[in-house]
Amino acid sequence: MTKGSYPLMRNSGFCRPDRLVLALYLLYTVANVYPYSHPAFIGKAVYGWGDALVDVWLLGTSVSQLLRDPLHPWDGPGLYPFPRTLTFNDAQWGLGLLGAPIGWTTGNWLLARNVLLLLGFWLSAWWTYRLAHRLGASRFGAFIAGLLYGFCSLRFHHVRILKMAFGPLIPLFFLYLTRWSQTGRLLDLWKAALTWALQMVSGLYYGFFLLTLGPLYGLLMRSRSPADPAPRVRKKWETVLAAVGLASIGLGVTFGLLLPYWESRYLFGLEHDIGLNRQWAARVTNYLATESRIGREMTARWWDWERPLWVGVLAWAAFLVPPWAGRVPGTLWTLTTLSFLLSLGPQTPVFRVAYDVLPYFSAMRYPARWGMMVIFFMALLAGLGITRLQTWCPARFRWALMAFLGGVAGIDLWHAPLRVESAPTPPAVYARLRAHREPGAVAAFPLYSNYDIGSALYGSWTLAHQKPTLGAYSVWPIPGAEWIRTGLADFPSAHALWLAAQLNVRYFVFHAGLFSRLGQDELFRRYEQSVDQLPRAWVRHLERVEGDILLTLNLEQIRQDLWVAPPSSWRWASVPPSQVQVPLEPPARTAITDGDPRTVWTIPYTGDWQVQIDLGRPVYVRAIRIRHDPKDKMFFLSGSADGQDWRPIHTVPWWMWVGLRRLPYAREYPSDRPGQAVLLCARNWVRYLRITSTRVAGHIAIRDIQLIGEP
Repeated sequence: MTKGSYPLMRNSGFCRPDRLVLALYLLYTVANVYPYSHPAFIGKAVYGWGDALVDVWLLGTSVSQLLRDPLHPWDGPGLYPFPRTLTFNDAQWGLGLLGAPIGWTTGNWLLARNVLLLLGFWLSAWWTYRLAHRLGASRFGAFIAGLLYGFCSLRFHHVRILKMAFGPLIPLFFLYLTRWSQTGRLLDLWKAALTWALQMVSGLYYGFFLLTLGPLYGLLMRSRSPADPAPRVRKKWETVLAAVGLASIGLGVTFGLLLPYWESRYLFGLEHDIGLNRQWAARVTNYLATESRIGREMTARWWDWERPLWVGVLAWAAFLVPPWAGRVPGTLWTLTTLSFLLSLGPQTPVFRVAYDVLPYFSAMRYPARWGMMVIFFMALLAGLGITRLQTWCPARFRWALMAFLGGVAGIDLWHAPLRVESAPTPPAVYARLRAHREPGAVAAFPLYSNYDIGSALYGSWTLAHQKPTLGAYSVWPIPGAEWIRTGLADFPSAHALWLAAQLNVRYFVFHAGLFSRLGQDELFRRYEQSVDQLPRAWVRHLERVEGDILLTLNLEQIRQDLWVAPPSSWRWASVPPSQVQVPLEPPARTAITDGDPRTVWTIPYTGDWQVQIDLGRPVYVRAIRIRHDPKDKMFFLSGSADGQDWRPIHTVPWWMWVGLRRLPYAREYPSDRPGQAVLLCARNWVRYLRITSTRVAGHIAIRDIQLIGEP
């Protein structure tokens, strides 16, 4: 062996030193990931309520849906009523299948998630060790390489995101590619392809990283030099079989995984602009930032969200003792440089070219995550550098050198104890909800927007009640989901209940604790009073469980009572002043005109203000248009046939009727026009009409009231 070269270890059997390394990695994992490794915490600890609960939801939902309905594996219970809802987040079938034995046996998917988290650290280090040793590093150099990648600061930063913390498939993929490059065995190439496929269904980011770098790695490692032995002559049938196998894996991933994602992006118009990549790109100084115990304060100035990209003190051995010579170091340096440039995002031409040429680059919002590949290849180079350093060190000092370097690595990568919170357990109301058999979806209050903690909570709680739920987290903001949330937020107004009936949302759950957490106790009390005031015919069950409210609606009756439809002809007729009975003041009478904007009826707001109109004869009021001041308000109607017995006239805004028919794929949805309310009216037969509105400050101004009626 010439100076500076590295032999490829073709025989890497599992011997006693390997068992010792595996045990050391396990001990370091248990200690460094504390308290998640403690029996008292592993089944209930999370690093914040957000992403960890999304993990729990996706793990349990993905694998359950896959086995329950293999023909529709993407239709999860969250984000109802949209199709293929699991394509709005990274697929986690692979991780779900790995965690399923624990999740199904114990019923605790958080335990399954945290076990996978520990395995992610342990096996990431182990497979990196195996790969580094295969590439020519000594066992101690490979041991350090495993530490640097398996316990890097970026992995600890992603303790809250399982798909990013679970990284052993990356070194395993390159290990199989290395074996194939050495031996030419097609079985190893197939194993690499299957590992990539498993990574794609476990986390798209790492899958796309491997798809980008894997072919280049294989090409560079398979390039031959005059010193290499002659390649093995492969039979024709072996080549055909390899091509068919690889094509099958590629087509399976494309049509089974990528095509549904691309379809959802096209149908819903989901796009990420390159400007978003610029926002989440790394900076050079981020590679000096760490969250370890010893370096957190010293390097805090150099990192922010998603960017603690410290490669480790000993990784700099790749520079101090540079292993430049040979195919292996050259390949690793090439991929390190490429990954580094991609992590810097659009500020480098390399990323901009990749963004334009490779369609999957637009799906990755965080270029800084390419830093994980920089850390991985730098760890391998560090293993080779330490190996070279060992050869320079006199034999009698090597054990001291190994002890010193091992201690430096252990201290540099020490992060324990980690932040921990107790995961919220599903409220008792969901046990009651699960017992209900009437078909229908669930709307949980408070209605959070997509990026709040509540969306993660409601998604994870679907595992408890097993019913479709409106609110759940989505990487992509879905316009229709926010539009539905806006409509239902007006509960208990008639149009909110109409929307619930049209969407088959039968169950409303009001969480007192979450309202209190947001400082909205008054809003909860208002909902509580409103629930008690609903017409009895519209309520099938009303239950209170430990302070929470479970409302089961009689959707069939609501659909009958709140049936609305556009009139056959949009011929508006303004209410003449002579038909206005209340208010009696002359300014009010003269203001109810044919729509002349110069005449405005203005009245100070009082709790019982109203406009009362005598239509002259009983009619069926199909629609009403009210032109008013731009203050945000909802109008309410009531009617009477004789002027004595008054009953509410339920209305649905025209924009809501139109928006419902645009679901689910519309890019934009209508909303209420400021200063003009167009309301469709449920069945009625009235001569006298009253109009009032929700409370507003100051005064109310109406300049025109127009009707469409049928005799």
